[in-house]
Amino acid sequence: MLIVRPIKNDDSEAFNNFAAATGVGHTNLPNHPTQLAQKINHSELSFASSVDHAGEEAYTFVMEDTLADRLVGTCTVDATVGLSQPYYSYRVDQVTHSSIDLKINNRIPALHMNHDYTGASRLSSFYLEPDYRCDFYDQLLSKSRLLFMACFPERFAATTIAEMKGVIDDEGISPFWESVGRHFFTMDFAEADLLTTSSHRHFIANLMPRYPLYVPLLSDKAQAVIGEHHEGVEDIVNILEHEGLHFEGHVDIFDAGPILEVRTRHIRAIRHAEQTQVLMGDEVLHGKRVLVCNNSCHDFRCIIARKQGLSLVLSEAQLEGLQVAAGNTLTYCQL
Repeated sequence: MLIVRPIKNDDSEAFNNFAAATGVGHTNLPNHPTQLAQKINHSELSFASSVDHAGEEAYTFVMEDTLADRLVGTCTVDATVGLSQPYYSYRVDQVTHSSIDLKINNRIPALHMNHDYTGASRLSSFYLEPDYRCDFYDQLLSKSRLLFMACFPERFAATTIAEMKGVIDDEGISPFWESVGRHFFTMDFAEADLLTTSSHRHFIANLMPRYPLYVPLLSDKAQAVIGEHHEGVEDIVNILEHEGLHFEGHVDIFDAGPILEVRTRHIRAIRHAEQTQVLMGDEVLHGKRVLVCNNSCHDFRCIIARKQGLSLVLSEAQLEGLQVAAGNTLTYCQL
């Protein structure tokens, strides 16, 4: 059985392995043991906290293969971004330059640094081992956090965003970084990317240009990757777009990867989440696939099951995996 649950300190070894496997450009899952340990501790405190509005909590989940007795993936949802530390992005706008005398009117794309997403919730840190990128397991991992949001809406903001990894080659080279960031940071992309995970992000405003960047002045390679995601995140982009997230012209300031957004209440899994009392019986092998979770914050659990008819029937093993009993109220949504 595959179960998604909150991360705990005992999961640190697997968590470090996930971070190492993601490669350069996965900013919110840095290959840095100290920062990863802080992320685990912060998550445990967040799940244990009593919350009535979105703050600086961050909820990190892991997916466990109970048969193999190992962790195979992780993901996070941050309650907000940009409160204690600035959150920067580039907004792609059109700047008009015109001359009546010459009868010229040009609309030129330009990148404007902004704080537009300050206070938004963020889906981040998604990683799933290659062997498990099948059989709806990627949906289980990614959408389980959406069911968590459906169960505890008071913990999250009105807008939700997701940063997608930009175009970076096998050597860790970002065309956008080489055309923009390197001129101001005088360091490699990987080093600057790791700095953004630290607790001191004001350096971004101190070093990056404060004025609009005119896109035509960038290299052709840099222009071509603005708003484009890395081929390795194609599946998760599809999942998020199916949930209603979409690109509105904001990109990452380092690799120009797209930032997707949605009104939180419009997320498909949240809109269609329902609650029902669970019955115990033989495992349902045919029917519609559904994500099912308990309604516990600290001991959250989520699995894939099947549902036939109006009743939700789970086997004893499934109930045990969710840490619930027959008659308990569960939350579910159809895949």
